[in-house]
Amino acid sequence: MNRTLDPKHRAAMRRLVLGAVEHCEISRHLIGSIAQTFTHDGVKYGIPAFTFFGPQENDVETRFVGLMAGRRAGDGLSAEVTLQLMERLLLQPGFAAGLWLRTLPIINPVGLEDPESLAPAYEPAVLRLNLECPDGVIEVSSTRRKRLVIGMRSDWSGRGGALAAADDMNRLSAELGGIEREEIPPTQLPYNARSPWHLYLGFPETWSSNQATHLASQYLLCFFRRWRELSLTEQSRASGRH
Repeated sequence: MNRTLDPKHRAAMRRLVLGAVEHCEISRHLIGSIAQTFTHDGVKYGIPAFTFFGPQENDVETRFVGLMAGRRAGDGLSAEVTLQLMERLLLQPGFAAGLWLRTLPIINPVGLEDPESLAPAYEPAVLRLNLECPDGVIEVSSTRRKRLVIGMRSDWSGRGGALAAADDMNRLSAELGGIEREEIPPTQLPYNARSPWHLYLGFPETWSSNQATHLASQYLLCFFRRWRELSLTEQSRASGRH
């Protein structure tokens, strides 16, 4: 018989998301929920989800973007990055004007609680996120590489935003020593025919918690700002052609 969400099987998740849950209680921009539940080895797990609503902009359509993390077993650090990003957006909502951001900070809750587990990410939640977010998807992960890794399958504004944000980070943060970029093969990306771009952000697993959350979330802030600028430019050009 299936057991309920036993506290001992979600201690690590509770520790990670507690701050975001508290923000949900006081902010009109952030809503938290359990997106989906599933059972593994007789234990019931949940996929936490947080939805950020950016300020509305006149004459600008809402953009629906997904953000996910925690695919690797034991990778709580990437979840911290996404949660730190949400906290920064709550403090600086102008960076996400016109943005609907759906975040799944832990897509492998089994692996989070048991780093030795071979359980994969819960793919139904990933596929659902892709369907809910037709404008683009971001995945954050720790890696065994030595520098920040950026992979992109994208349209013009998405790729331009990713590269411009990387240039911003190189200028702003000497700590990086340059950003290593690599293309992520389509076979490694969740399939979504309606999504114009997919951004992958990988940071060294050797980074400290403070370094990872600060630098990776700062990169994502730069990306949202640059992507918004390029999207508006593209929209303006399209209007001028009509």
